[in-house]
Amino acid sequence: MSIEYTSQNHHHHDPAFRQHRHTTNDGSSYFRTLIWGLYKYNQYTDFTIRISGSVQEFHVHRAVICPQSKILEAACRGGFIEASTNSITLTDDPEIVERMIRYFYTHRYYDQEDWKFECCDNGIKRIRQHYSEMGVVFVLDDKNDDKGNDEDNEGDEEEMHMSHLSKHGLDNSRRNSSPTSPPKSLHVYAIADKYLINPLKDLARTRFTNWVSSHWWTKGFVAAAREIFDNETGNYEDLKEVVLSAITLHADTLLCGRINSSSSNNKYNDRDEENEINKFMQDYNEVSLEVLRRTLDRTRIRQRGLEVECADLESKVKALKIENKKIATLQSRNNSLNKELLEIKTVVLAWKKDLKDFGGGNSKGSSGGQNSSRVQ
Repeated sequence: MSIEYTSQNHHHHDPAFRQHRHTTNDGSSYFRTLIWGLYKYNQYTDFTIRISGSVQEFHVHRAVICPQSKILEAACRGGFIEASTNSITLTDDPEIVERMIRYFYTHRYYDQEDWKFECCDNGIKRIRQHYSEMGVVFVLDDKNDDKGNDEDNEGDEEEMHMSHLSKHGLDNSRRNSSPTSPPKSLHVYAIADKYLINPLKDLARTRFTNWVSSHWWTKGFVAAAREIFDNETGNYEDLKEVVLSAITLHADTLLCGRINSSSSNNKYNDRDEENEINKFMQDYNEVSLEVLRRTLDRTRIRQRGLEVECADLESKVKALKIENKKIATLQSRNNSLNKELLEIKTVVLAWKKDLKDFGGGNSKGSSGGQNSSRVQ
């Protein structure tokens, strides 16, 4: 059931309480929209997050952020200055902090760098324009709609955008084909680890892994790998495995000078990508050694697999030879039987002919005797 607040039934005109036409009151979307509206329109906020060296501030709710972050909870509750001033100053990137706060309120964040489309003020117009350009019919009812309603559901808008792209097979064609910098999910992972937000950390790791699977050949991947193994901007211990797995999986391509972005429908050979990965491998000896070890292990596993397959094939060949011998014996026996059968048929035919001839002679003899007796 759609929820729509009007001035006739409700005298509260605050935009934070104007719900989207698609929101239902029987699921998580309703609550998420309500909470997001409280933050977006600065309603009942009781804590301020400031950024060092920036005038940007985020007015939030302790009841929302504290249960999701042990660090922020300690700052709000303990005997720290943050608890008395109801504010905290962070030294992190404002853009990443904004993604963290968005996650607090919506349990999602937006990876804009993975998509190539123009951002409009109105999210619904942006999505409609995108699908129109791709030849996909996308219909939304604009009746009784305003900009505030659209923005209230910005989190749902991202989910709807992703699902429609996947449904119509448009996601790969719209992705940034060759990024030169790490994805935002890498830094979201770092800030989630820093403030002990494990669900956000897991989400960022998943998104980073997906990003690597599509961009392992780019300069952006090398930049991300350097940042991960430097460990200067965050604790990326869990992400090292993602990088090592990608390099090992594509070692023959990355390390043999055959960079080809066929996965992005933009085929070309770029020596810059090759040089970047080579420089990275030279600068990080531990990575080179680990990739070499894993590559050798994979080679051994493949060799062992080939040996097993060869042994299996040899066993099957031997079995086939035995079966062929049996078949040859049966064919020889069959030929002998056919020959014997032919001989039997020949004898039977000759026997039938003799019987027929013998029966005809007797018939003529008895008929001649009867005629003689009549003459006498």
